[in-house]
Amino acid sequence: MIVTSFDENDALYLVRNLDEFDQNKALKNGLRSALNVFKRKGQMNLKERMLYHGKHTYALENSFLTRIKRNKLGGLSGFRRSTKWVQYSNAGNHAHLVDLGTKPRYTKSGAYRGIMPANHFWTDAFASEEPKAVNVMYDAIKRNVERINARR
Repeated sequence: MIVTSFDENDALYLVRNLDEFDQNKALKNGLRSALNVFKRKGQMNLKERMLYHGKHTYALENSFLTRIKRNKLGGLSGFRRSTKWVQYSNAGNHAHLVDLGTKPRYTKSGAYRGIMPANHFWTDAFASEEPKAVNVMYDAIKRNVERINARR
């Protein structure tokens, strides 16, 4: 099954015969798989586009994060505010600046502070991987439903 857009009713249709606890477990595993697609593509884009540009500490690459909501159906994919690997690193805090870039900046006294060209590693990851993530999510939900039904 190849799907290009996500429909919540399709995902709920796959888990309709399970009890609520198993439904949530299957859906959350599917969401986790889909979010990992975005995370991996974002990391690959960043590695390709930041090659040989400045000091490379891997702090931004290590700050990628996926989280599944506890009480609702949903998840988040983004960046940690600080990483475990680099102490006192604010790598996730400046991810939007690396992705979208900045205009030329000047202080109040007129000192030039530079420009950050747009990298688009994160926006391109979402644009290019959306159909793949939807298919991976549906496949993961199907696998989990089959596994849960086999246990019964």
